[in-house]
Amino acid sequence: MTIKQTLDIFLLERRENWINKKTKGQDVKEDKLTALKLEANQRYDLNDWIFKAIKSARPSITTHPSTFTHSDAKSTAISFLGLSSNDGFLKTGNVKITQEFDVFGNAATDSTVWDTYLFLCSKAGDNKLIIDHFKDKTEESKSFIESLSISYEETRKKFLVLFEEPSNYKTSQLLKQVYFPVENDYHLLSLVTASGLLNRIKNQMDYIRYSEDTKNAKQIKKTNQYHDSGYDDLFDITVIAFGGTKPQNISVLNSQNAGRAYLLASTPPKLKHRDIRLPNQDFFKNSLRTSQFRDSFQTLHSLMIVPVNNVHLRNGISNTLKYIIDQVLQRAFKIRSTTIGWSNAEHYQSLPLAQRIWLDDEHTSKRQNEDEWINQINHHFARWILQAYEFCCKDSHIKLSDHELHEIRNYVNEALANDQEFFR
Repeated sequence: MTIKQTLDIFLLERRENWINKKTKGQDVKEDKLTALKLEANQRYDLNDWIFKAIKSARPSITTHPSTFTHSDAKSTAISFLGLSSNDGFLKTGNVKITQEFDVFGNAATDSTVWDTYLFLCSKAGDNKLIIDHFKDKTEESKSFIESLSISYEETRKKFLVLFEEPSNYKTSQLLKQVYFPVENDYHLLSLVTASGLLNRIKNQMDYIRYSEDTKNAKQIKKTNQYHDSGYDDLFDITVIAFGGTKPQNISVLNSQNAGRAYLLASTPPKLKHRDIRLPNQDFFKNSLRTSQFRDSFQTLHSLMIVPVNNVHLRNGISNTLKYIIDQVLQRAFKIRSTTIGWSNAEHYQSLPLAQRIWLDDEHTSKRQNEDEWINQINHHFARWILQAYEFCCKDSHIKLSDHELHEIRNYVNEALANDQEFFR
């Protein structure tokens, strides 16, 4: 595909996009649609568009527009894409940015500058960027421009200006700045925002929250039905706006996002002091609060009422039970981490021997070499799960028949049997 053919296709797509944008969400009459098509044909006529592109070209392409800090900040058009490295940082080099460059300043309100940039970053038939054709002064780029009766050198110079690296960097007093003393001089660091990174994060978050798959899964949840994969969600998001009623004054990407960007919560988690209550009669009654497991048992309930029986559902029930068992085991391990021999105190003499072996590291030898205590723990564990299920779902739980009760016991026993090695 030649440069001309690439430009023809590009202008056709931009023409269609322009018309769609003008008519989006509107019931356009035929005469108005005809007028819009005529205007679009004139706007994206090859010869006229090239002349406007050459005339409008100026160094406005950037990766970090200063206008994101302040709309009146005038600084150098900085272009920087970091190198990828496995260091765990959220930075341009480590994120697959869908739109690497942006346009800021007055150029943000001039779609010709943006269109010119997009065209020059397109690939011709030889898989080479069109801007590289002009950099290398290829015969194809020269013959194409000269066929339009335009000066090739002037055109090339104008196009290269878009991607020109500044010889001197200019900052602005409106930017956030940090001064570093260096001997008798100083180094000035101006903080600017990677708009492509903000754009990529917003698009990804919007997909997580508003994609068709997520909408369908949320609708299924509302009707209390089973869904194979569920959906992800994001919370504590702060929406910020750049540019007020004129987001196009900030940058092109900002305008495309209607001025909106997202901030994720970066505050440290609130830690609560937790005291583990040592059981004096029964671990399952004294050390476990059934209400803390309500969400898990309600999840179990929602799976049990699904009127189907397949491997996905059975795995869901099994995994939920394993999760509940794991949460209980974590509490048991916390009790073990207390003082060795705590169960010998008079206050705990009513605690069954099996639970003392399980919870007090003074009985490590018995725990490792005997099995009878595990059978007793299994029995009490299974009974607690059934009782806790009825308590947490007392307003909606299923009145289990003897057969169903037997099946649930089988699920519980199987899950406990698989985790017995962790009891020790």
